[in-house]
Amino acid sequence: MFNVSRSTGLYFLLLCSGLLPTSQAHAFDLNGAWATVADQCSKIFIKKGDKISFAPFSEEFGRGFVADGNDVRSKTEHCTITSRKQTGDTIDFQAACASEIMATSNNLRLKILDPNSISRIFTDPAFAGMELTFYRCSL
Repeated sequence: MFNVSRSTGLYFLLLCSGLLPTSQAHAFDLNGAWATVADQCSKIFIKKGDKISFAPFSEEFGRGFVADGNDVRSKTEHCTITSRKQTGDTIDFQAACASEIMATSNNLRLKILDPNSISRIFTDPAFAGMELTFYRCSL
């Protein structure tokens, strides 16, 4: 009859579990400046020290946003991310946003295309199938 002590069995279990493949969840890094036209970043954004701002008349060269932690801002709106859930290459956000005119609560969905490009997927049925691609700017 085969007799294994509890400590030997526990040691064997821990050893075997250490050999199993592990998967780590990596949250996508959204921080930085993002533009709809990659080669127009220098016309959409300006950087002074650590601060990224929108260039004068930036809207003539494309759209963009700046993400810093839970703060996301465009030329006309500032949002605070209140919740975030990443499933595979899709990230769903709930955000509290404010513009000069009004405050809203928004659901946003992004699809990660690669580390330097994302696509905003519009979830409103009126815009079904519409996507807007953004490219990370290196400033």
